[in-house]
Amino acid sequence: MPIWRSWGTTMSTERRTFALLPGLGGLLKGEFHRWLGRRILLHSVVWTLLVTGLLWLVTTTMANIEWRGFDLLIHIWWIALPLGSIAIAQNALIEERQAETLPWVLSKPVSRPAIILSKVISDALGIILPAVILQAIIAWFMLPALEPKAGLPIQEPEFSRYLTVVAVQVVIVVLFVGVAVFAGTIFRNRGPVAALGLGIWMLLWISPGDVFDRLTLGGVVSGELTGESFKPITKYLLFDQALDSASGIYWTLLWSALFTLAAIGVFSREQF
Repeated sequence: MPIWRSWGTTMSTERRTFALLPGLGGLLKGEFHRWLGRRILLHSVVWTLLVTGLLWLVTTTMANIEWRGFDLLIHIWWIALPLGSIAIAQNALIEERQAETLPWVLSKPVSRPAIILSKVISDALGIILPAVILQAIIAWFMLPALEPKAGLPIQEPEFSRYLTVVAVQVVIVVLFVGVAVFAGTIFRNRGPVAALGLGIWMLLWISPGDVFDRLTLGGVVSGELTGESFKPITKYLLFDQALDSASGIYWTLLWSALFTLAAIGVFSREQF
């Protein structure tokens, strides 16, 4: 097929896609523009200081702690990513309501589902790039080069397993962004939004029961609230153990989609 015909077919497909969600392209451009520049740079610096800084500090200066290296990276991610996702995504609609910009946006040729999707996609990418991808790259090269304060040198894990762990972190971000945006369609202030997100986070950490493990990320990230027990995903990465509750990852993607669809449903009925 000639290049111009292939390009024309692609553009036609894109037009049909955006026709189903009027305004999505423009909204995404606006959201990405909001993230580009100083904001993404600031987030990259903050996440690097938090994640990489803690990795370096704990690994090189603390001798009486079991978590170090890649297991510490997983633990930091499990604490920081849900909390960071909730803190950032809870503002997706609340700030616009307070600034009274939503009626103005809706006066344009945009659909309400497009507004929700643009918030979820942009906030998720705005967290995934600096907090997951960037930190994963830094940790992969930095950790094996460090000299631990105690214990054996840190070895590189199997790369394919490391990519799986990184993919799980992406799923975690998508889930909690979806939860926060959904809660933002119901509540008008940040307190209840944060409470719902924190409740789900704690429930996944405790993971009460086998059924819960299979249907959520609980079987992958669960562990003791205190102490230094290894999470199943840590054992998968460092000790080459099977990830028995891997089905929970796929279920979590479904839950994320359902939270987003629920947010669209609630927002579509909101009166301005």
